[in-house]
Amino acid sequence: MSLLDVLKFKGSFVTQILRDQHKNTVELCEKFLDKKLNNDEFLKHLDFLLNTHFKIEEDILYPPFLPILQKYLPYMEPFKMVIAEHRGVANLLNKYNNFHEEHDYLSDIANLLLQHVYKEENGIFNQIDILMPEEIKIQVYDKIKKFIEK
Repeated sequence: MSLLDVLKFKGSFVTQILRDQHKNTVELCEKFLDKKLNNDEFLKHLDFLLNTHFKIEEDILYPPFLPILQKYLPYMEPFKMVIAEHRGVANLLNKYNNFHEEHDYLSDIANLLLQHVYKEENGIFNQIDILMPEEIKIQVYDKIKKFIEK
């Protein structure tokens, strides 16, 4: 069974672009772990995640939502966890770039990303879709589109 069979990847207009990217990430991670995607193709996707997807989440989507969520979850653990996972991907990639003969860091990254997407799809993104006011969603969506188009 695939994680693609478990997750819906459907949300409001403000999260849908990122949910589509999540679906692509799951597809590529599962292909990579099944040895149906080569290292270069996987590394290209990791570059996209680090330089585009994670930046959109951290710099555009999450900041206006944090004060809203803080009313319900004052310790902000879900956000701390996913940001730590973003850093974990970057750290594992750095280890791969320096020590890839010693360990299969890319498989570690693929597994981390599968868990990460699961958490965002089932937690944070659903909360954003439900709790974020419509006017903020519109502003965030516009910023995401501009970031992607540049």
